[in-house]
Amino acid sequence: MRGLALNIMLAVVWALFSGEVSTRELAIGFLLGFALQLVFPDALGTRSYVSRSLGLLRFLGFFLRELTVANVQVALFALQSHPPLNPMVVAVPVRLRSDSAQTLLTAVITLMPGSVVLGFSPARDELYLHIVGTRNPREARESIWRVEAQLLNFLPAPIGPAAGPKEVTP
Repeated sequence: MRGLALNIMLAVVWALFSGEVSTRELAIGFLLGFALQLVFPDALGTRSYVSRSLGLLRFLGFFLRELTVANVQVALFALQSHPPLNPMVVAVPVRLRSDSAQTLLTAVITLMPGSVVLGFSPARDELYLHIVGTRNPREARESIWRVEAQLLNFLPAPIGPAAGPKEVTP
């Protein structure tokens, strides 16, 4: 939290020095404060904040791209007389262990058209979901692992044993 507090403080200082405390000046100050922390992360002790913030920005870009692709895919399925839906229920091993991280993962997956989270295994190490539009279970698992990998870039959640394409066979 040190980096965020410093960033907010720099935004307020910028707004005060500019002579106008407004949303625009606070936003400019926040961006300038982040740029300062990006240039001097070790000197300011904010390396973790900067890397997690950049991870969050990468995740948002990834999510918007995946959401757009999934929406176009489902729209194309709707226009076809016999779409290749290939509906399936798959179990996907997950590395995220905290409740908040798993909740975020399930929310992101469910927001994407063509996939619905059904639940977790009793040990909470596997995610069950219904998915359409993929050719095989391996492709479905790999798409979920891509989402999980993006979440791991910025979440401070503890992770479990490594799961990945090499450990699970379709």
